[in-house]
Amino acid sequence: MEFACHVTGKTLPAHDLLRFCVSPAGELTPDIGNKLPGAHIWVSARQTCVAALQNSADWHVPEDLPCQVAALLGARARNMLGLARAAGKIVLGFAKVEAALSGGRAAMLVSAHDGAQDGRAKLARKAQAAGVPVLEVFSADELGLAMGRQDVIHSAVTEAQWAAKIDAATRRWQVYIGTAPSEQSGGQK
Repeated sequence: MEFACHVTGKTLPAHDLLRFCVSPAGELTPDIGNKLPGAHIWVSARQTCVAALQNSADWHVPEDLPCQVAALLGARARNMLGLARAAGKIVLGFAKVEAALSGGRAAMLVSAHDGAQDGRAKLARKAQAAGVPVLEVFSADELGLAMGRQDVIHSAVTEAQWAAKIDAATRRWQVYIGTAPSEQSGGQK
């Protein structure tokens, strides 16, 4: 499905847009899950486009709306990790992750960007050799909170469907805040 961006006027696929609902009081509310009822508009999933909504006289737009959306998108990406963990589709710890990579069971390597460089590099080399994408955008604290553990450094997603969901949610957040990796890198490093 495609919709026109309220700010730029460009018609884009829904996955490249953010949906905002208009409350009965006229306040613009982010609808990250595209499920809220009522009148809505679509805006390009870029922080600059959301910030441009501040100039609208049609609705009440919270001053911190761009920051709210960034926080919601980041939380959604981390929540995907937690859901995959709850579904039993993530293994944690260096040894288990290394075994999953060696045994061909890993669909994505997720490492804390603030973990020790030597361990991250060793697993990243194994992942690269196996054609497994690497995601290194969250801190050990963020991964720990998402997965219900303290300070997660190394983890691997063991099912391709969950890896795709995590990748899509993370990429959407990164595109929004302007930190998305280039498409040619083959991973989310």
